[in-house]
Amino acid sequence: MTQVGLPNERFLNREFVIPTVFEIMNPYLAFFDYLPKVKADSRAVKYKTETTSQSGDPKKKTPRTRTPGAKFTYLDISQFTMQTALLDNRGFAIRIDEDAVQYAEGIDEINRAYSRVAYWLGEFLNTEIATTLVAGATSSGVTPTKVWSDLSGGCTPVRDMIAAAAAMDREGYPYQLSDMFVEKDNFYELQQYLVNVTAGDLKQKEVLGMPVITKDMMTIPAAQCNVRKLKSGLTHGTALCMDGRNPPATVYYNNNPLYAPQQITYQTVINFAKVTQTIDNFGFSFNSYKDPESHDTIMQFWVDFRAVVKEPYAVLTLATI
Repeated sequence: MTQVGLPNERFLNREFVIPTVFEIMNPYLAFFDYLPKVKADSRAVKYKTETTSQSGDPKKKTPRTRTPGAKFTYLDISQFTMQTALLDNRGFAIRIDEDAVQYAEGIDEINRAYSRVAYWLGEFLNTEIATTLVAGATSSGVTPTKVWSDLSGGCTPVRDMIAAAAAMDREGYPYQLSDMFVEKDNFYELQQYLVNVTAGDLKQKEVLGMPVITKDMMTIPAAQCNVRKLKSGLTHGTALCMDGRNPPATVYYNNNPLYAPQQITYQTVINFAKVTQTIDNFGFSFNSYKDPESHDTIMQFWVDFRAVVKEPYAVLTLATI
């Protein structure tokens, strides 16, 4: 029997849909390159959190003097605290009508559907992880004298960042501020401050350094910090201060092999050139079927994951910026 295919049917299969949606979604996923990801072996995730600093460990000992033939003193270290969390399976479905599949011009409707799904999923993932980080973070205790938008009132964003870096530099912990995530309006307020601030050439070059500004990130040499722009997930006036060398959280995920590939290969842009990249899937799944009555195609998208904070001192909040 001859197989008949509709013009846009090839754009509905899993091999096309998953990389296409992920390619659109990827720029919105601010934290996924930053946090480690672990495949869960059950829906209930068990993880360990630190209970004390290295210097504050009640079982801390110093090396003892050894005499010939003497045995070494054995160390005992305080145990981790065990925590549990459940993977969170979230998703939605979208309907592609029969005409959009049957007629070539229907590709516009299909592409629009993929763009909406990718944006909404990306926004949800960003917000979910940012909310988890804020809830599990430690307050920096830094109170800016002025909000960053108050250029005429004497706001001091770089000093605020240096104060946040000092707050993260705690005795007995290895954490150092490397990255600050801010809501997009705060990002542009900082950019306006840097454009308008007045500093002598010598101080600018040898003390403050020259900021490096790209579309989504600014490197501030004086604070030794990268400021990263978030389009979703954080409220205006709140910043997340993190140590990229010691990620504060882990993302646990599950891939159902019936609906989710173990890896995703997609197109992205690096240095103005399109390149192909392959990453481990983090719980992004897809399924589709045809409604027997309407002949519409039902497309289901979902993510199965949970972010947990393991190192609360590796992420600080800076408020009222």
